Amino acid sequence: MTGIVDFALSKARTTLALAVVIIIAGAYARSTITVASEPNISLPLVSVSVFLDGASPEDASRLIARPLETRLRSVPGIKELSSSARLSYARIVGEFEVGYDIDTALRDIKQAVEEVKFQLPREAEDPQIREYSFAMFPVMNLSLVGSASMRTKVFFARELQDRLEAISEVLAADLEGAPEEVLEGIIDKSKMEAYGITLTQLYTAIANNNLIIPGGAQDTGSGKFNIEVPSIFETAEDVYNIPIKVTQDAVVTLSDIGEIKRTFKDISSFAKVNGEDAVTLEIRMRVGANAIEAKKEIIKVKEEFEKIIPTNLSIVRTNDDTVWAEVMVSELEGNIITAIFLVMILVIASMGVRVGMLVGLSIPFCFLLTFIILKNLGIEFNFLVMMGLLLGLGMLIDGAIVVTEYADRKISEGLDRKEAYRLASKRMFYPIISSTATTIAAFTPLIFWPGFTGQFMRYLPITVFIVLSSSVVYAMIITPVVGSIFGQRNSTLVSGESEQTGEFLFDKLSAFYSRALNKFVKNPGETMIAVLMLLWFFGYAMYGNFNKGTLYFADVDPVAAEINIRARGNFSSTEAKEIMEMVEEKLLDVEHIENLYMTTGSQWFNAGGDTMARGLMEVVDTQFRNVSGNEVFIKAQEATSGIPGVIVEVTPEEGGPSFGSPIELGIFGDNEESVAKTTKIIEQYMIDEVVGLTNIRSTLPYSLIEWKVEVNKQKAAQLGVSIADIGALVQMLTNGFKVGEYRPDDSKDEIEIRARFDTQNRSLSGIEELKVNSINGLIPISTFVKLVPTENRQSVVRRNGKFFHEIGVAIDKTQLDSSGQVILVSDKVQEMGNWLSSQKFDEGITTKFRGMQEETEEVTEFLSIAAVTALALMLILLVTQFNSFYQSTLVLSAVFMSIVGVLIGLLITGKPFSTTMTGIAIVALSGIVVNNNIVLIDTFNRLTGEFPNLKREDVIIKTCKQRLRPILLTTTTTIFGLLPLALGVSVDVLGREIVVGSRVVGWWQNLASSIVFGLAFSTILTLIFTPAALILPTRIKSWLENRFEFFKASS
Repeated sequence: MTGIVDFALSKARTTLALAVVIIIAGAYARSTITVASEPNISLPLVSVSVFLDGASPEDASRLIARPLETRLRSVPGIKELSSSARLSYARIVGEFEVGYDIDTALRDIKQAVEEVKFQLPREAEDPQIREYSFAMFPVMNLSLVGSASMRTKVFFARELQDRLEAISEVLAADLEGAPEEVLEGIIDKSKMEAYGITLTQLYTAIANNNLIIPGGAQDTGSGKFNIEVPSIFETAEDVYNIPIKVTQDAVVTLSDIGEIKRTFKDISSFAKVNGEDAVTLEIRMRVGANAIEAKKEIIKVKEEFEKIIPTNLSIVRTNDDTVWAEVMVSELEGNIITAIFLVMILVIASMGVRVGMLVGLSIPFCFLLTFIILKNLGIEFNFLVMMGLLLGLGMLIDGAIVVTEYADRKISEGLDRKEAYRLASKRMFYPIISSTATTIAAFTPLIFWPGFTGQFMRYLPITVFIVLSSSVVYAMIITPVVGSIFGQRNSTLVSGESEQTGEFLFDKLSAFYSRALNKFVKNPGETMIAVLMLLWFFGYAMYGNFNKGTLYFADVDPVAAEINIRARGNFSSTEAKEIMEMVEEKLLDVEHIENLYMTTGSQWFNAGGDTMARGLMEVVDTQFRNVSGNEVFIKAQEATSGIPGVIVEVTPEEGGPSFGSPIELGIFGDNEESVAKTTKIIEQYMIDEVVGLTNIRSTLPYSLIEWKVEVNKQKAAQLGVSIADIGALVQMLTNGFKVGEYRPDDSKDEIEIRARFDTQNRSLSGIEELKVNSINGLIPISTFVKLVPTENRQSVVRRNGKFFHEIGVAIDKTQLDSSGQVILVSDKVQEMGNWLSSQKFDEGITTKFRGMQEETEEVTEFLSIAAVTALALMLILLVTQFNSFYQSTLVLSAVFMSIVGVLIGLLITGKPFSTTMTGIAIVALSGIVVNNNIVLIDTFNRLTGEFPNLKREDVIIKTCKQRLRPILLTTTTTIFGLLPLALGVSVDVLGREIVVGSRVVGWWQNLASSIVFGLAFSTILTLIFTPAALILPTRIKSWLENRFEFFKASS
């Protein structure tokens, strides 16, 4: 395989031309690649929604949800099936295994629904099937606020909606706080009764006059003429003049019994921004859209639109996730440039300008080649890709350093630079391939990370995989060619034999190490025992007693928080708005709040049983406040805690994949009452006995008062009155009786035509005064109808065929545990888990921690398997290279040293063990730290063959002295690349900006510091432990020969 080096050198111009093409193509790929803040994860969720107007939750569950559940349970790939039945509709959500082909899932779901559709009530609407991804969540809100009327706001909001949805990256701009338009006929009840008009007549008249009637065409031979029969409503006037009843004496039109006006439906949802009434557009992006480019287009449309709106209207931008995308991209790019700057200073200072530039050229080459591959794979440029580049930065130059350092040594021995680089590339070919392969082997299992977190995090190992593969191409092909043409003519080494570089600091360090090395080699047993005792002391004794616990992802200071307002009762939409405004007033008094967006109502995927309003709160930028985001949100929680009968939950947005609550407990059972009873018991236990919890809420649907119209069906039938007539008449007292639709020229949507009584006659007591046509003429409806108040629940929920409720809990960060530390999720889960296991609930009841805790357990299990798999792969590669189990095991010993180094780092920094971030760091380190041992042992084996007469101790000392420089260089470059983030500082050299404790730092500090501490600690111990371990077999053999004649004879 080393022949590729000779081929590259013989075709030097071709090699350089290919390198230039890669650089140009890479620059183009970088400029056109999609940029996003977070990975666009395809959520493996498919929902089936069926609407049945007027169906109670029990009826929707029994008639719609159960037949669908029974059939959908047999769909291949279904992991979990959830159903929720509420007033007038039922929704079934199928969760598939992450990574399952969503197109296959959709096809199977559609087929299953078609098979069972005939079992659903005939009155039900066709099932709506929908898939979910992160594109369903809005990335930005634009709100119209001001003193203008609601009609004006809605008019301009719809105009802005059209313009925004014309942007190619925008999927939809959904309106919030904008009521639907309706053409409303306010019917005079007394006139309707006087004329003897029934609702059936009203409906029939409007329906028969709002039809498309094809007139056809007439061909006279002299010409052809189309004939039109105008029959579609075009204006409100057309509806006004409809004949409702015709007698011999008169024609009764709609205008005779009421008035028509174009207005809005009763408002059911209100939106407010920073204390002002608003109509809000929630903007959602298309899958794979460039968030930053989309934002530019959205801002451009917004600025142009602001020129045409009235002066009493303004547009406010809130909930802007693209800001986070810009900050993350900008800050990480700045960190990458800073890391390049630091690494280049180190390399040039150690190896000279020419060699340093040759090594440094590997960074843009590998990065640009990575961009080409990412672009072709369809992977967007998100912050995980950027972190992969930053993580790979220190490692990708290792191969080039090893080649150039060996070539430098050969130049010092008298070889010309072309032959020196040829020999260096060939000699280091297999060690570099082996060390890169072991590093890739450590990251490879992470690429196949299952679950939600795996889909989120896999971009990092994929990027590192591509970067390291690119580094092999540069080290083995580009480096010898460029080095043979532009490389150094004179070595930086004073003498190849003395290992002197002329660098004062390194030469002093080398001399110190040489003296210490003699002691390590002379006393291998004592040295190894001392190292093992050190590992035990820090890894078990110290960390075991003084660790700070564990957390799921990263401890990031939040900049936004979700607001959830809960209250129990039959609240009207106006009352819900008043409660929301009460909360809003208190939140706006909290210092450092930049934007507050609130709306009444709840979203189906995050609502509790009594949620009546929700919102999002954003804090000002860090440069304008001297407190953390957490402190601001704690003050917001305190400010809203004293409102009687109202529970306000302030949930800061955590780092990493988001979950409904940090702790989610599911309660399952076959009996609905038992599940509800158990949920109440557990919820009360959490409130009363568990210290440090907040925002405790369950999905338990609290009962509401409902008025039921009980009809004596026998009596109604005797009088010739149908149930449909009674229902339509009752609707006249509520939202109105739908009699048709029409599409005016100034509206892009159809507008409903509804008839209802005037305000004075729209009351519950008015039902008894209603009159209906019967065989005996007009009679009071109270003759056979009775109005009864009943208690009714809001929803019926099942999960995998069992009745289900969930309790969501957050950690109260204002409270500390007994040791004075912030309370951790893992501690509370363990405490509650112990309590649950000691309880005896009703038969058939089971409980399970879900959400973040479930994902944490899955992550821990996977990372453990990934670590073992990585070690197994590396062992196979090492045995293949060294043909020795002892040497291969010795190489892997560095992995355990790095783990202890990580734990020491956590103790020093006082950070908890992050299941995801620290876990990734440990798996990544297992591939990085073995490289030093590979280089050491490979050089030891080579020198043993070249100098067979040298004593083993001298060979080991010579090996360590030769490899000290490249080992320290490769280790230090990797550490320098991550050092700013590890120290909690984000540094941008070009932008001349230093940010302490930013969100980017919060995201990656745990990972960066773990790698820095683990690599530094393991490198130091490797330079001590490995020489002692290499001489140990010789010493044991010598001891056995001196003590036992048998071993002397066999040798």
